[in-house]
Amino acid sequence: MPVAVASRPKNPASAGGRGSDVAAASAKASRDSLPKPAETNTTLIALHASIPPHFQQAQHSLANHRKNIVSLHRIHLKAATVTEKTPKGTRLVGEKAFNEVFFGCLDRVLPIKKGVANADRICKFVAAYATYAQEQFRLQARAERAQQRGNHEADEDEEEEDTPATRFTSLLLKHLLKGFASKNKNVRLRCCGCIALLINGLESLDEALFQTLKSFLLSRAKDKESSVRVQAVIALAKLQASEDDMEDDADGADDVRQVLIETLRFDSSAEVRRAALFNITATEETQPFLLERLRDVDPINRRCVYLGSLSMKLQTQIQAMQTGGAAAAAAGPSRLGLDMDAAGEVLRIGMGEREPSVKRAAKKLVTAWFDACGSDLVVFLNQFDVVSSKQVEAALQAIFESRPAIMAQVSFDAEEFWANLSPSTAFLARAFVDHFKRTGNERRLEECLPMVTALAFRIQSEYEALVKLIEQFNVTANSVLIPEEEQQIQLFTIRNKTFIVSQLLGIALASDFGDEIGRRKMFGLVRDMISDAELPEDLVPSCLDVLLKLSNGQRDFMRMIVEIVQVLGVEEDDDTFDYGTPSANGDGDDTTMSVDATPLARKKTRKSIRPRSDAAGASSSIDPVALETRRLVIVRAMLERVVGALQENTAFHGLIPQLIAPAVRSKDAAVRELGLACLALCCLLDLKLALESFPLFIDQVTKASGSIKLQAVQAVFDLLIVHTISVMCSRNQAGEEIASRQMIHYLLSLLEDDDAQIQSAACEGMAKLMLLGMVDDDEALKSLVLIYMSPETMLNQELRQCLSYFLPVYCGSSSWNQRRLQRVFVSVLQVLTEVHEEKEEDQEMVTPAQVGMQLLDWTDPDKVPMVPGRIRDETVHVDVAIDLIRALYTDDDKDHRKVMCQLLGKLYLPAELDLAKVQEVILLLTGLKKLNPIEDTVSKNALARFEAALAKAYPEQIDAGLADLDLEGSPVLADTREFFASIRVDPAQIVAAYVKSARKVSASAASAGMRKVSTASTRTSTSSRASPAPVRSAKSKARKNQSDDSDDQDQEEDDDDDDEEMDDDDD
Repeated sequence: MPVAVASRPKNPASAGGRGSDVAAASAKASRDSLPKPAETNTTLIALHASIPPHFQQAQHSLANHRKNIVSLHRIHLKAATVTEKTPKGTRLVGEKAFNEVFFGCLDRVLPIKKGVANADRICKFVAAYATYAQEQFRLQARAERAQQRGNHEADEDEEEEDTPATRFTSLLLKHLLKGFASKNKNVRLRCCGCIALLINGLESLDEALFQTLKSFLLSRAKDKESSVRVQAVIALAKLQASEDDMEDDADGADDVRQVLIETLRFDSSAEVRRAALFNITATEETQPFLLERLRDVDPINRRCVYLGSLSMKLQTQIQAMQTGGAAAAAAGPSRLGLDMDAAGEVLRIGMGEREPSVKRAAKKLVTAWFDACGSDLVVFLNQFDVVSSKQVEAALQAIFESRPAIMAQVSFDAEEFWANLSPSTAFLARAFVDHFKRTGNERRLEECLPMVTALAFRIQSEYEALVKLIEQFNVTANSVLIPEEEQQIQLFTIRNKTFIVSQLLGIALASDFGDEIGRRKMFGLVRDMISDAELPEDLVPSCLDVLLKLSNGQRDFMRMIVEIVQVLGVEEDDDTFDYGTPSANGDGDDTTMSVDATPLARKKTRKSIRPRSDAAGASSSIDPVALETRRLVIVRAMLERVVGALQENTAFHGLIPQLIAPAVRSKDAAVRELGLACLALCCLLDLKLALESFPLFIDQVTKASGSIKLQAVQAVFDLLIVHTISVMCSRNQAGEEIASRQMIHYLLSLLEDDDAQIQSAACEGMAKLMLLGMVDDDEALKSLVLIYMSPETMLNQELRQCLSYFLPVYCGSSSWNQRRLQRVFVSVLQVLTEVHEEKEEDQEMVTPAQVGMQLLDWTDPDKVPMVPGRIRDETVHVDVAIDLIRALYTDDDKDHRKVMCQLLGKLYLPAELDLAKVQEVILLLTGLKKLNPIEDTVSKNALARFEAALAKAYPEQIDAGLADLDLEGSPVLADTREFFASIRVDPAQIVAAYVKSARKVSASAASAGMRKVSTASTRTSTSSRASPAPVRSAKSKARKNQSDDSDDQDQEEDDDDDDEEMDDDDD
């Protein structure tokens, strides 16, 4: 679409019309529209005929820009020679005439809306010409000075004189700055965009104009239009580089940088945040804010962090290391451009990304990191803390996928490799073993795995070294002569050695124990490690995994663990623990447990892997509470790895009264928490024990606090999920329903607990119960929705993350669940509206309109998948409309009614609807107009649009009207009859009013109704706003808007204020 650029509007800064801006106009017609100059100079007269064609050609293609720029410069150069002598000096009449014609052509482009390619090319043409003109006039000025000095070359550092190009650029910037205050968003957009392009080619700018430009751009960075903010951010970023070079304007540079950071973090538009992301220089100061965008809600922005900011930072680091010297020293030791903590955070977020495109970008960055490390896996792993990072293995898998040849180049046959293990090399060996085992590459797996006997000796050697380190630390831990830094180094060494042992145990878990000698050696080693009181707690799960694989079934495994636990308690003094009255803080109870109290026979201590004297010394130095904790940790890890009823494992029965029950009554909080965890795991495996112990957990939820209460809450929900609510809460079928209802009410009360962790645990437990269908109570769903949107939980991110996943999944899983939410729709909306009105200033909460839109999204029938054999309920939103109309009868608040009326326009109308249901809607709408009519224009227009959409979707039912309405006998109208009875209204009178009404909704009047709504909307519109999304009908396959003007691109200039509010809330 060509743009007429030859004439200049009277007021370009505030021009709002677009019909005259976008037109196919010939160059001749454009020239004819220009005013004739008063001057008689032929050069100036020719400007009005020669400049517009350059713009006319430039708008069609970028390819002819260079030619037109050179030609335009010749005209500019010739016009600059035309001057006029006056008493006050020389008047630059030629430059003034050129500028006026040039600006006039540019002004024709400014009101053009975003996305018109012709206007975009004109803006690029203007910026390119400004850059070219400055360069050419500068060269000409230098040549003239050199000629005046006797053909000597001009000094490059000499201050440049004022040239026609610099004056032209300054005037052009000032001219564009006038459009920053325009009411027309298109003018503001074009002016910001042109200035962003012009800044690239600016050679110099006086201080006053620079500060003015910066001030105007800072104001446009907060423009209400996101497209304007994008261009302002781009221009500010380019100014930032200029300010960084100005030593005397450090504060100004900080102001721009701060605005860019705030835009990056808090702007509501993803496009604006992306512009700031691309234009903020990655420094130590800005790096945390750039990494924040790894959690941006927009997947494109998250992808841009990996492929843009972090990739550029990596390239900068590589160049610095190649340069060497001071640059390499300033870059730091890391090869990734990030410190170890930041690299680990990027890895954790990137490898855990759920969006496929973003995860591919993260894997691509990981591969680039690997290449930057010289394709050396050990060097790559050394860039991360492999001990604490859980996603390093996923990063290795990404490298294996992108560089499959690397797997054939790695070998672990060398004895030197196993003799000098580090956390990185041990992790690498275990990762390779797991990869080959997972992919079924048996040949490479055998090549990587050492002999079982050799592996057992290697584990024993590393473990003995670990034990010595622990003993040395225990000796010096309380010594004041040992510096704290040295103790931290010792702890770091113990941490690394523990990790090495755990990786070796992981390799052992993947080994083939066909060698009986190696199997026995490994079995004895691991059994003795578990029996050792010095075994770090982190190694207990790994040891039990290996021991379970080496055992002859679960019963043999449990027998060995029970024996080991008994051996650890042989030296324990019976008077060490006090299981009497619990402390006053609620950490105890008087609940008794009816379990078998017969202890197992004590076994003799097994042979230790350490010398007897060392083992005896270590045993005597172990704290009894720590020893008891160790035994409970082993029991808990064992219970997590077994399945089946405990009745089949008689060896375990003695541990319950001997170890677990006393631990539950212990005064020590850590011991008691472990005891509750072990008891809960036992109850999951044994229904009888669960029934006996369930009151104990309920009692702990009531009396305990902190982590103990949290453990009890989790145990209660786990037992209800495994054994069902009816079994756990009632002993007879008669009281099952009452007991279940009481239990649900009790569980819902936990959502109001003061502890955020308790709230989260209760929320997660209720979500699981509802997803499993064990809880189908409307009030339960209502409570979860209310707590999700309540401002009281704005800081409880764990709770909100759980519900943000649960609510759409639950409602979208079946029509029954949507119907459950439909029944509480209005009550939830009303409660949250009141909460929003009464919330404190420092609390954050979505608006009632946003609440309603979210509820409509969850009840959208389209969100329920079509399953063979299951009928999808398409009328959920129709019943939502009925509930909303009923609420309008009793709610007189203007804002409340406005929200409800606007929600009616967002509903989904099915392709087919029963006559009785349509009649019910007509009856309620008629009664509303008669009994409590809508007064304000915004709500009235929204309600009219809903009526028009209803008439268009169901013309036959609307034509039938209420003639055949059976008020008394129709079961569909039962709720409506009750509703009218509750407000003491006779529905027969409403029917009579409908029949007598001259305004009868019919299919033939639907289009007229739409036109009436459009007219009313135009009258009430105060500014150009975005159009609403009207009622959706299933008759449209694409689910397009019902409005006849929805496809008109210019409609965004003529819509209602209320609909813009709903659209903003929806966004």
